[in-house]
Amino acid sequence: MNDPSSDLRSLLSTYQGQEDIQVDALQPDLRLNLLDTNIKLWGTTYQQIAGTGDNLLLACNNSTGPVEEAVLTWVVGAAIRSLRVEGKDQFTDLLKCLGIKPELISSLLCNCPGISGKAIWAIYLERHGYLVATPILSAGLGLVVANQDQIKQAN
Repeated sequence: MNDPSSDLRSLLSTYQGQEDIQVDALQPDLRLNLLDTNIKLWGTTYQQIAGTGDNLLLACNNSTGPVEEAVLTWVVGAAIRSLRVEGKDQFTDLLKCLGIKPELISSLLCNCPGISGKAIWAIYLERHGYLVATPILSAGLGLVVANQDQIKQAN
């Protein structure tokens, strides 16, 4: 099994600074956003709202009620929700509840190192309907962090 930190570093070095990366030719509706300003913005958002151990940020249509009853939306005007997922099954079940197609979920799991629990990612819809994932990193170090306390220590 690969180390998510190493895989993420490799992903970043390959696509550094790119905003609209289509990493899976079979899933053109999935994009990665590795633009430095967006990574920093998500990192700041994570620091402001995430609880200890949270590893996923979602742009949702609301901020109340169970997250499973929300709908993913694009970032402007969204309620950013933070939560913890542990493992592929919990990640898959959550995204299915949010209306994400199984093929896109599988592509996220294959192309976003550690997204099902070991790394921190933000997921949202782009205004044209693409599903977008952005990693959340510690302060410019390119290291995936497991919880908010580690981010504070890295700063």
